[in-house]
Amino acid sequence: MKDDVNAGAPRFRALTYLEQGKHCYNNRRFEEALAAFDKALAADATLTRGYTARAHALAALGRAEEAVALCDEVIAREPDFPFAHSTRGSALQTLGRTAEAQRAYEQAVALAPEDALINYNFACFWALAGDEESCRKYLARTLELDPRRNSMAAVDLDFAAFRDRGWFQELVAFRR
Repeated sequence: MKDDVNAGAPRFRALTYLEQGKHCYNNRRFEEALAAFDKALAADATLTRGYTARAHALAALGRAEEAVALCDEVIAREPDFPFAHSTRGSALQTLGRTAEAQRAYEQAVALAPEDALINYNFACFWALAGDEESCRKYLARTLELDPRRNSMAAVDLDFAAFRDRGWFQELVAFRR
């Protein structure tokens, strides 16, 4: 019985570090986030989401080439993991490789069309690319899937160019 309890300990530690890393990342403490993600992966190397979280932190630290390479490794192992494609798209966009980024995001959406975060990230891609209609389409889809994301979109700097548009204000308006 004791072995059964201890068998889950590495996974629990890994998930705890992953949550710590997300908290650090969301508070723009990217070095700390990267360290937490590394600890998560050291505790459980099978934690696929840990690799994509690590790739996000690498890109935020100006190491987007490493982030793309890490996502490529994840995709080679798990080609149907949508967050690897989405994270790869984000890193490629940072590198100015827009066409490749678009293909990565399209693959992510194809794999997880009902995932609000995947759609949100694609909306951000289009906003930064200056494609208002595509941004609107994916932001509307995001909010259809998860209306609570409207508060995030309302302050996200990626949407700054469209914040004064009527369609944007209507989409992100607080809904009760």
